[in-house]
Amino acid sequence: MTRKTVSAVMAVLMALALFLPAAQADGWTMFVYTENGKALNVRSSMETGSENIIGYLAYATPVTVYSYGVGGWAQIAYGAGSAYVMSRYLVSHQPPPVSQISTPRPQGNSSTPKTTPSPAASTSTKDAVTVEEINSLLRNARVVTPYQITVRPPRASGWVYVRWVPSRNARPLATYPADSQLTVLAELKDWYQVQDPANGCVGFVYKSYVVN
Repeated sequence: MTRKTVSAVMAVLMALALFLPAAQADGWTMFVYTENGKALNVRSSMETGSENIIGYLAYATPVTVYSYGVGGWAQIAYGAGSAYVMSRYLVSHQPPPVSQISTPRPQGNSSTPKTTPSPAASTSTKDAVTVEEINSLLRNARVVTPYQITVRPPRASGWVYVRWVPSRNARPLATYPADSQLTVLAELKDWYQVQDPANGCVGFVYKSYVVN
């Protein structure tokens, strides 16, 4: 990786870090939401792998969150101390009953969901892969007066990812079920920059999966 590329990546990270919610002393409540209804791994550190799993949280369990979205992880209250879970498996509102979930999909250990890009993915604004492409998208963002949008996943029991940069190849910060409310901060060609009003987390959501 060249020095220019490293500098560009750091600039994006620093810009986004300004919007990430600061850790709250008392935390706030979120809920476990895995699309297959299975339990969520609780870990002793922000790393995947079986060696640092210290427990499990059942679907829909409320948890106290101290920090959220940093590197795709959330720090939560666990036992007498704290632990870590992947932030994409936490939602702000009580999730639907497990009986309403269809077409289960394994949680897995990968922090990035698998996608099937189209042949033109490398040139699509929704699938930007290089720092230059992402910077170009951010430069053309239009800041707007904040307004609310509603999450509409392709399936009623599905979820929508909010990602740390406007690309479907980017790591998800969080997942949101249908009817979740997000606040739009800026508009891009295919994406919105949004903020979760419940915890202040900022990221990007693809326009096709939300409605005004």
